[in-house]
Amino acid sequence: MISRSCRTALILLLLLVAISGCSTRSSINNDPADIYNSFRNEYGNCNATGIRAKASLYYTSKGSGHRTTMSLWGDYASPLRLDVRAGIGAYIAHIREDNSGLTAFYPDQKTAYSHSSPVRAVQILGLPFPFSLKDLAGLISGCYPNLIPKSYDTAVPENGNLRFTFDNGPVSSIVLTEQGTPIEISGRGEIAWRMELSSYEEDNSGKLLPEKIAVYTELGDKALLRIKSRTFTAKPWQAEALELKLPEGSEEIRLDRNGYVRID
Repeated sequence: MISRSCRTALILLLLLVAISGCSTRSSINNDPADIYNSFRNEYGNCNATGIRAKASLYYTSKGSGHRTTMSLWGDYASPLRLDVRAGIGAYIAHIREDNSGLTAFYPDQKTAYSHSSPVRAVQILGLPFPFSLKDLAGLISGCYPNLIPKSYDTAVPENGNLRFTFDNGPVSSIVLTEQGTPIEISGRGEIAWRMELSSYEEDNSGKLLPEKIAVYTELGDKALLRIKSRTFTAKPWQAEALELKLPEGSEEIRLDRNGYVRID
C-alpha cells in the first residue's frame, strides 16, 4: 500500500509534468522564418472562391471627411464588384474589376472611367485604398497569396512583434505577431501608404480575420474600413450578378498614363 507521503509526491510529480506540457504547447515561437511560414500558410491560402461583404467606410481626402457604406462581391479570380453609397443615401460609385482592368461609374457625372491597370486606376481616380479590388477582397477574407512576397529580405524585432521587409515590389514591409498574425502592411509607389489591421475575430474555420482596416498615406489622407458582414462562396458567381451596366447616354473615358482618352 502506497504511503501518504508517496502519494503526495506522485501527485506533485504528475502536476509538474502537466504544467510542463502546457508550457511547452503554449510557448511562443521566436524564429522569424517559422513565424513568416506560419503567416504564409494561414493567409496565403483561400478556403473559398469568392466573397460578399458589407462595410462602413470613412475617409478623408484633402482635409475633407466622407462617410460611406460599401458592398463588395464576386470571385477572387475576378470579376469583382464594388458599390459605394453615401450612408443610406444615393450611390456614389459603381466599380467593376476583371482581367481587362477596372471601370468606375459615377452616377452624378453619368461618366465611366476605365484603366487596364486596377491599381493605376485607383490612384488616378483618388479612391481611398491604394490597391486593387482583388487585394481588398483578399484582405477582408484573410486570403491574399499574391499581395505579400513569398520570401522576405530582413526581419527586425519591433514592440514585441517582427517587421519583415521586402527590397522590391509594391509592399515594403509587413509586421507580424509571434503567432504570424498581420497587424501592419506598408507600401511604396507614387504615394507611400501604411495599413493597420485590427480587431481580429475567428471565422467558422478558426482563421483570424480583421474587423477594422485603416489606411494612411504620406499625403495625410486616411481611410477606415469597418467590416459589418462577410460570407464566402464555394462556387463561381453568376455572370449577370457581376455585370456593370451603364445607363444610356453615359460617357466613357479610358484613362492612361498621360491623361485620358475618351471612348467614342
